[in-house]
Amino acid sequence: MSTSQPNAIAPTITSVKGANGVEIANGAKTTETSVILAGNAQPAQQVEVFDGTFAKGTVVVDPTGKWTFSLTGLSVGLHSITAKALYGAGDVSQPRTFNVVSNK
Repeated sequence: MSTSQPNAIAPTITSVKGANGVEIANGAKTTETSVILAGNAQPAQQVEVFDGTFAKGTVVVDPTGKWTFSLTGLSVGLHSITAKALYGAGDVSQPRTFNVVSNK
């Protein structure tokens, strides 16, 4: 019995919002040090979230193919967020980038 998923859905990041609920555009600057990521992937599977090369945690995709992940404690500087499938061929989403700047 094969467990491979030849038609597995590659993960995507569809939204990055600050704690205030406002969308942070790809490539934008923000003072937010906590964000909520949202995306799509293969239902009932897992994705691993990365900030650059650093793994930040895993999340289970819901039955409709949607996932959310809270990313906290972000430092000042550029962040490049990706979601990697922990199923199929291990596809990686396109990066979502934003620059955390000091609010001083």
